[in-house]
Amino acid sequence: MKSNIISILTALLLCFGMGARADNVVTIGTASGAPGEEVTVSVGLANTDAVSSLQLSIPMNEELTFVNGSAVLGSRCTDHSVTAGVKDNMLNIMVYSMNLGAISGNDGEVVSFRLKLGNQPTTIALTGSKLILTDTDGENVAGSTQNGSVGIRCAKAQYSSMSVDFGSVPIRSTYTRTFSVTNVGNEPLEITGLQFNTYPTDFSSTTSFPLTIAAGGNASINITYAPQERGTINETVKVVCNSISKLNNIALKAQPFAVNELHVQPTSGIADEVVTVSLTMNNMDAISGFQFEFALPPALTYMENSFQLSDRKQGHSVVQTLKDGVLRIIGYSSSDTPFSGNDGELATMQFRLSGRNSVTLKASKAILTATINNQAENVCSAHYGATVTIKSPRINAGSTLNMNSTPVTQDAISNFVVRNYGNAPLTISRIVFDKDDLYIGQELPLTIAANKNVTLNVVNPSIAEGDFSALMQIYSNDPEQRLWNVSITGNRFAPNYLSFSTPDIYADQNLSVNVSMSNYDAINGLQFDVEYPSAYFEPTDELITTARSAGLSVSQRNINANTVRLFFYSLSDAEIASGDGEVLTFKLRAKGETPAGNYSLRITNIKLGTANMQDKYAGTNITSNFNVKNSIVGDVNRDGLVDSGDVMAIYSSMAGNSDPEIQTRSDVNSDGLVDSGDIMAIYSIMAGN
Repeated sequence: MKSNIISILTALLLCFGMGARADNVVTIGTASGAPGEEVTVSVGLANTDAVSSLQLSIPMNEELTFVNGSAVLGSRCTDHSVTAGVKDNMLNIMVYSMNLGAISGNDGEVVSFRLKLGNQPTTIALTGSKLILTDTDGENVAGSTQNGSVGIRCAKAQYSSMSVDFGSVPIRSTYTRTFSVTNVGNEPLEITGLQFNTYPTDFSSTTSFPLTIAAGGNASINITYAPQERGTINETVKVVCNSISKLNNIALKAQPFAVNELHVQPTSGIADEVVTVSLTMNNMDAISGFQFEFALPPALTYMENSFQLSDRKQGHSVVQTLKDGVLRIIGYSSSDTPFSGNDGELATMQFRLSGRNSVTLKASKAILTATINNQAENVCSAHYGATVTIKSPRINAGSTLNMNSTPVTQDAISNFVVRNYGNAPLTISRIVFDKDDLYIGQELPLTIAANKNVTLNVVNPSIAEGDFSALMQIYSNDPEQRLWNVSITGNRFAPNYLSFSTPDIYADQNLSVNVSMSNYDAINGLQFDVEYPSAYFEPTDELITTARSAGLSVSQRNINANTVRLFFYSLSDAEIASGDGEVLTFKLRAKGETPAGNYSLRITNIKLGTANMQDKYAGTNITSNFNVKNSIVGDVNRDGLVDSGDVMAIYSSMAGNSDPEIQTRSDVNSDGLVDSGDIMAIYSIMAGN
């Protein structure tokens, strides 16, 4: 009979395809609870077939434990039995009927079981597998599963660090550190406070409690530390909260120490001077003694026995030694009496500065002694150096000075600039020359401010002729250039000069040339060449000496077509004495009407000879300029006007009292005579006729 039914069903399925397929779904339920609780998970069945048995496997997570014997059949299973157990981490459940009786109804719970929850906040999927459904004929029928889950609901604290280390910190101050708490659970984390394991304690917190941290959130908690005594601190603080984790103790560490510091105070001074350096001490302990060592830089020279205690001393004594550049100082009290106060100057010491570079002064060794628990200890927590700023002058000047060529009739004076490129006054204490004649025009010592300069007047009053040289040595307080050497050169000469004057003339006039001499030496002979405009002028024999040149003979000779050489000489040792003034007038005759314009004479080859045959001329070639003006008819006296003065000149010519040039110009009407007709011609010109 059963075989026939199966055949008929098979035939129907083949005829109608999948449209006639049954739908049987096993549903695993959902549950949640706190860690350690037991929760019940329901397994339901929605079926279209008559199902007599059900077999299902569910993998077990390590946070889930099956409660043995907890499987219970639902109300739909009136003629069924159930078995459940775990093997190889799989929960296997079987619901069956010995007489293949059908599970009643078509939907609802078939069986339930209990699971004990672990302590990690999580949601665990319950995944059905190996599902087997049989019908009332003992044949398998198709089915599927819908998964469920189990949630473990709790808060769990996770800390950014399990220790808070304050490190080495001075006592009598307050320090704050923080650590963060993250809630890695799935329920709010409630922190109600902190519990310190040591009382009294120097630790506290200003964080407000209670503190609620949502799942996945975080918050910071601060720990404040206010140490009062030195030592090594190892404490813990417990975070009181509802975290499932029991690891809520945070280690607290610190190395509090007393602050006892030595400070070298900065100072500044000028090179070569003495400065005072102050040592200050701020101390929490009662300091009764000290020991310092300073490896002194070369720029600092310790002033012997200059270390002096301040008024903080209480009968203390000091021992100070200097050896191999190391200054050692010991301060002590025979009665172990501490220095007074907790801050301020402890002592001073003095150094002479040298060089121009700033240096650092710091103790290479510093011991501060205090009695702690009846035992002397070095309680120096730190010592600090400081800069000793050395200000210094810096001399800068030329290494040579050319005083040029100067006449012996006056002092040779040259300017010499000395600069101070430093940051302190430069003092020139003395200036020395290796020649007695030279000296400085300013009084010494001479001070030059920083970044300034002065001009020295170097004077040579010597009347010795010729080249000279000297060494000038400048002594100053420049720490790196105490001596500045300057090589001086120059020349002294006798001022023997010639000068020429050539007054302007009219076109028909001869040219008179006046020769003057300014001479330091007595001159026994004189020579010069005169280059002249030979197209318009020629030499004459008119050579007129003066009282200065009396006793000397003068002559001339042509050198070429436009040059004449003039000589002064004496056959009896006559001389032109030292002095100034004219010595000669010579004339150049106009060849005719000289065109108006500017002309010049060039005087070369000048020689001034002394009795010992030395040429003592101190000048160079000379150019003497003159102007030729157009003649004015009737201007007999050549004053640029035609007036009564010319009438008087004609009268003088008529009387035979005029020189040849005026005599010639007096013939105004050009009739060959100088008479009243020329006077009438003047009046006619004056009348504009």
